[in-house]
Amino acid sequence: MYSLHGIIHIRMSKEQTAIGSAAIFPGQGSEYPGMAACIKDEEMLHEVFGNISAIAGKDILAAALGEDPEAFTDTRVSQLALFGTSVCYWRLLSECQRFHCLAGHSLGLYAALYAAGSVSLEDCSVIVLKIQDAIEIMAGSRRGLMASVIGLKTGDVERICSEIGGVYVSNVNSATQTVISGWEERTREACGAALKAGALDARELPLSFPLHSPLMQGIEDIISPLMASIAIREPVIPLLSHLDGNPLDAAGISLVLRNQLSRRVLWRDTVRAMRHRGIERFLEIGPSDVLSKLVRWIDRDSEILSAEELVPCQSA
Repeated sequence: MYSLHGIIHIRMSKEQTAIGSAAIFPGQGSEYPGMAACIKDEEMLHEVFGNISAIAGKDILAAALGEDPEAFTDTRVSQLALFGTSVCYWRLLSECQRFHCLAGHSLGLYAALYAAGSVSLEDCSVIVLKIQDAIEIMAGSRRGLMASVIGLKTGDVERICSEIGGVYVSNVNSATQTVISGWEERTREACGAALKAGALDARELPLSFPLHSPLMQGIEDIISPLMASIAIREPVIPLLSHLDGNPLDAAGISLVLRNQLSRRVLWRDTVRAMRHRGIERFLEIGPSDVLSKLVRWIDRDSEILSAEELVPCQSA
């Protein structure tokens, strides 16, 4: 077992622990085989992943521990492994750090909903699976693609997408880091145009669907019956929407779950909204440090830590 209070307080003085802290939960792109291997609380791992695996009908823990890396070719497995790992980190770190607000980036919303006490672990797992079903229905046989454009202002990326058509700005992550989403051939054309316009990089992401774009409009009709069957409670910790940075109540959560995939993620606005609420420390609750890097680009004055920093593998 960890002495997590000791681990955290080595990095944060008692005075620092009183400052406003936000938990941020990463989305797709942060997962990797073995991402849960640093979590040594086997009882918690088996409890969390046992429930998730029972719903999925697959051994999600084996993928999260790196015992079955081939399983990561299944989108549902990788998504649930990321969700479960974030939940485990939350359960460890929330014991010794008070959080004043929460936010999740795209897929990270589900771990944030669990942390807020708004949706149960089991229902979050069901939502992950059923929404992926809906995404595949919407896309049909046509391949989508998402890509990260670095070094251009969002307005310039928006103009490129408008000129090409069939590709859209889907994530505004920082002033010069924008994600685009569209049909495969149109997204690649937009990447080329962005590089010609002076972008530092235009990198394809391992996502074959045009998420967070108007190409997903209509998905809410598929998702709505599922949402009607899910119990959604008021957040016990303020939860901010990754779509606009506004706080969510139970009704707002239901609306975001229905329509988030056809709307763009405004992560820069979300981080700024948390700063305006007095947040000075951001803790990324999940594997990797993707969100930590984004926050550094948005606000260099904030303190930024990741779960993998606070729960190192060698601690036992």
